[in-house]
This record gives sequence, structure tokens and C-alpha cells, in this order.
Amino acid sequence: MSRIPQVPAEIPHKEDKLVDRVARCSPKVYEGTYCPIIFEEWIRGTEKIFIVVEVLEEKKVNIRTYYLTGKVDIWWNTVKDKLVGLEFTWSKFLSELRAKFYPVVVQR
Repeated sequence: MSRIPQVPAEIPHKEDKLVDRVARCSPKVYEGTYCPIIFEEWIRGTEKIFIVVEVLEEKKVNIRTYYLTGKVDIWWNTVKDKLVGLEFTWSKFLSELRAKFYPVVVQR
């Protein structure tokens, strides 16, 4: 008679994915509001998450653009193919975003 293998007491969890770790931090979405305070709070919150979750530089833009919505998401979808490349960093992404969504009076 063969024995029936026992089910382990704990089923091992699948690999903890980066996107899941970021999501557990409850990141805010950004809608493209022309308010510098909301925009800077979004950036600061994002950078705090990047530190805690240890997001590598090359993953930052892809991870965070998931949390764009509304007009900023539409903007990103129209420009990303022209911008994204080997040299496109989080800092460059923020520069492009500021150029588009910071009020002109604040940019001066």
C-alpha cells in the first residue's frame, strides 16, 4: 500500500514581487493637477516608497507611471515612446512632468 503524501503545514508564498511591495505602501495616484503642492507631495511620497521598498533606478519610471491617471496618463501614453530609452531616468521623467504640469508662473 502506498502512502498519501501529507500537505505541508504552510504553503510557501510566491516570490514577493516589486509591484506588490510598492502597492502595499498605498501610493497616491497623480491626475495631472496643476497644483505644485499636490505634485510635490506625490513626488515626495513616491521617493519615500522607493527608499523603503528599495526600487532600483531602472524600475522607477515603469513602477510609478502605473499610478498616473486622467490627463497625465493620456499625456504619458502619447510621449513615452519618444522619451523612454536607456538614458531615461526618474529625474528626467520628473523634469518632463514638471515642464508639462507645473503652472507656468511657478516654473519661472
